[in-house]
Amino acid sequence: MPGQLSPSQRRDPLGHPLTTAARAALVVFWGAAAVLHAALPVAQRLLAWPLCYLGLEFLAAVSLGYRAWRSPRESRLTWWLLTISAALEVPSLVVTVLLNRGWTAPWAAGLPSLLGLGTGLLVLAGVLSFPRAQESSGVLWRRVQDGLIFAVSVLFLLWVMGIQGNLRVAAHGMGLRVFVAYLNAALLGGGLVFMTSYDPGRIQGPLGWLGASALAWLAALSCWAMAGLPPVVATQGWVVLAGAIPLFQGLAAWSPRPVEQVLASPGSERRAVGLLPYLPVVIAIGVLAVLLATNPESVTRVAFAIFLVMVALLLLRQFQSIQDLQAARRTLEDRVRQRTRALEQVQGTLLRTERMNTVALMGAGLAHDLNNLICSVKSSAELAALKLDAGDAPGPEDLNRIALTADRAARLTGRLMGFARREEEGLSFLDLGMAVKGLEATLRIILPRSVELRIETGAGDGLIVQSSGLRVEQMVVNLVANARDAMPDGGTLTVRTGVGDSEKPMALLEVADTGIGMAPDILAKIFDPFFTTKAPGQGTGLGLPSLKALVEEGGGRMEVASEPGKGARFRILLPLMPVAGLSPR
Repeated sequence: MPGQLSPSQRRDPLGHPLTTAARAALVVFWGAAAVLHAALPVAQRLLAWPLCYLGLEFLAAVSLGYRAWRSPRESRLTWWLLTISAALEVPSLVVTVLLNRGWTAPWAAGLPSLLGLGTGLLVLAGVLSFPRAQESSGVLWRRVQDGLIFAVSVLFLLWVMGIQGNLRVAAHGMGLRVFVAYLNAALLGGGLVFMTSYDPGRIQGPLGWLGASALAWLAALSCWAMAGLPPVVATQGWVVLAGAIPLFQGLAAWSPRPVEQVLASPGSERRAVGLLPYLPVVIAIGVLAVLLATNPESVTRVAFAIFLVMVALLLLRQFQSIQDLQAARRTLEDRVRQRTRALEQVQGTLLRTERMNTVALMGAGLAHDLNNLICSVKSSAELAALKLDAGDAPGPEDLNRIALTADRAARLTGRLMGFARREEEGLSFLDLGMAVKGLEATLRIILPRSVELRIETGAGDGLIVQSSGLRVEQMVVNLVANARDAMPDGGTLTVRTGVGDSEKPMALLEVADTGIGMAPDILAKIFDPFFTTKAPGQGTGLGLPSLKALVEEGGGRMEVASEPGKGARFRILLPLMPVAGLSPR
């Protein structure tokens, strides 16, 4: 049953040997007809060519009918419409030959034109009925516009050529025949553009052969117009181009690649190919300009009317393109806002993560100091116990020593808890030197005893920056923790504030160590996210990138200089605010 084909048959409904033989038969028959037409005298062509053309149409109709019979259900209607369109050419050709031989009948004069119109409409319906992927109504409307623009511009060109080819013989009954021929060619071209616009790379397989048939149609019509629109074409040499119309339709039927597979494939991304539907428009504008400059009388009202329709469609398409650009701009702006919000959320997460890492670092130092304080409390308690055993009462100095040590432990833990809890802090104008000086006790918790801490700040010297205590604390603690790791055997760590050497006034925060330093290849990567030289589980590689982002967010910049064995120096430059007349933003 035709509707119950196997998957392999659906992929290739035509057997390869049969396809090759059928293609060869079509090409050989057309080639033989062309050779015979060229070899025969003009008088004998009048009978020979119609028979040859009739044979080509018969082979095309048989080929299309066989493809319709073997096709899956979703594309069977397409091939049956194309089959009927080819079959209609047979009675049209017979009536045309009889009329040329002197047969007269009142009803037969316009019959070839009506049959030709039916042929063109069926071909168009067949092309448009090919399976297509689901698409939005907006894309469908744009395809329709492209197809109409192409069809109208082609019709204008053919009509102008018809004028130059003595279209005024329409008074002798040629008008309807010429109009139908031009309209069919224009509609077929427009239908193919509709099917392939936005995806020109899909004009392959059956659609490609049907496109070749449309080109042969246009070439034959152009030759007919330039020959002066003779009513009898069987004797003309160019008529072999008309024989290529059924030839390519038959080759479309024997194309092994299903149209639905072609239409499901990715489209072409070549922009030049996408402009092909508008090529006839450019040619039409150029032709009209030449005619108006050289022979304006030849441009009839009908030609102007067709041209005005083309212009109206182009304006409509331009308006649609402007709407597309506006929609794309709005979509882009929405995406930028979404990405910005996402980046802000990620940055906030990174900052909180690094803050917790800093808390962990401070916790390690705090544990060491707490252990010392606990040992002091234990020693004082043991001394008081020894005095009691000896019969002496502990003195106030013993109890005060225990209380003072407990207070120091409470202050240490309070500082750590306060650092961990301050998630948000508004920006204000603060003295950078005073803010850094107030971090001395916190920094000594992080550093081991083998590292000497030097803080060189001029508290109250007017280094006013727009920041927050939380941000300054995070900057300093992050850099100090990195410097500590770079000095495993101890050294000197200097934290200094001052005025930076730059074109505009900048406050300087500098952290320098005497550690192992960094090689140039390491120095070039330290601000890359997730890059770290620490052992797995001891570093995230996010501290310096997040710190750099924090500094740049406030309008500052971050610099680093280091050499192997000579330590490293990190410099943070922040915009320096005037001392007077300020209010926080």
